[in-house]
Amino acid sequence: MFEHLRIAFVAVALVASPALASEAHGRAAATSASSAAPKGEKCDHGVAKAVCTRCNPKLAAVYKAKGDWCAEHERPESQCVLCHPELAKQGVK
Repeated sequence: MFEHLRIAFVAVALVASPALASEAHGRAAATSASSAAPKGEKCDHGVAKAVCTRCNPKLAAVYKAKGDWCAEHERPESQCVLCHPELAKQGVK
């Protein structure tokens, strides 16, 4: 039950995020992802646990629906440090 609520909360946060809604791909979306993500405990991947698709694979559908998805590396474009090395400065792994 709580897992469903957490997923719903994250989905609402992503929908409400103007950074993700205005630009799906590109550097602006990638660099603003950490500010658009809810503040909280970071996971081993350097992003908030609540929005990490590698920790929470069910969230991938939310990012894909928003057009924020790197198919090559199977993670949100806004969290893809392989495509956007500048994210490493923010601690994304």
